[in-house]
Amino acid sequence: MKVGESGLQQFLHAGRVEFSFNGREATRAVYNAEFVRESEVSTLEAYMADRVPYFYKSPDEIAELFRSGYFLSAVADALRKLPIAESFRESHFGEILAGVYGEEILGLKLLYSKLRLLTAENANANKMDLLFFTPGTDPAEFLFAEVKSSMKTAADGLPPGHDDSCFASLFTSLNGYRESDLDFDLALIEERMEGLEPADAKAIRRALLPHTLRQIKYAGFCVIDASTSDPDEVSVLGTRANEKQFEVDLLCVAELPDVVASTFDKLQMGQ
Repeated sequence: MKVGESGLQQFLHAGRVEFSFNGREATRAVYNAEFVRESEVSTLEAYMADRVPYFYKSPDEIAELFRSGYFLSAVADALRKLPIAESFRESHFGEILAGVYGEEILGLKLLYSKLRLLTAENANANKMDLLFFTPGTDPAEFLFAEVKSSMKTAADGLPPGHDDSCFASLFTSLNGYRESDLDFDLALIEERMEGLEPADAKAIRRALLPHTLRQIKYAGFCVIDASTSDPDEVSVLGTRANEKQFEVDLLCVAELPDVVASTFDKLQMGQ
């Protein structure tokens, strides 16, 4: 950890590194980011536990109850949608980590996560996982991102097979995202623009007007345990043909299943 590093950056081991595929022609760029579990001052699960609630409830909504004088109710309300089922915790964590990574490492601004759309603690929404925009762009540039994760570890004793599971699923989901889905997600933006710079908000509103040409990009994030990253499997992310153009960030987390469990356990204790 370097002096001045904070947030997610302090857990990023060697930066964001682009994969090469041993002379094989790549269809898209694939980047690798490896996260350690502990920095000199904190742990990844402690940091993520502080970030998780804001993916279910906006800061403005949480602050409103605090301002009204309801401390415990504000905390409980912020944590109400936290998943209890292990499988949902795992998938939600992957989406949240990708959201934090997009903002803090890639310099994007998160407009919303589909986790804000959930109606119950163990549930999934069916639209694109994350919607970012690139600050300072006019016309506004939107980035729609799909996230896939796997909790397999080397200790399982079997080849991870990510190329046939979560990596392959990324292509399926992006290809299944249609124009009607895009229209649905764009329609949600107007309600989720708190905290934007005035110039960015103005550019986004202008981009949402009818009959306007929009800048739309796509991205994929795959979250796996660091012990299961296999270059041969990763190559499918860079070389498989696909209908949509997109780049992929592979987020490799040390002791991922334990980090996920510990993150949500910390939050559950606050309920």
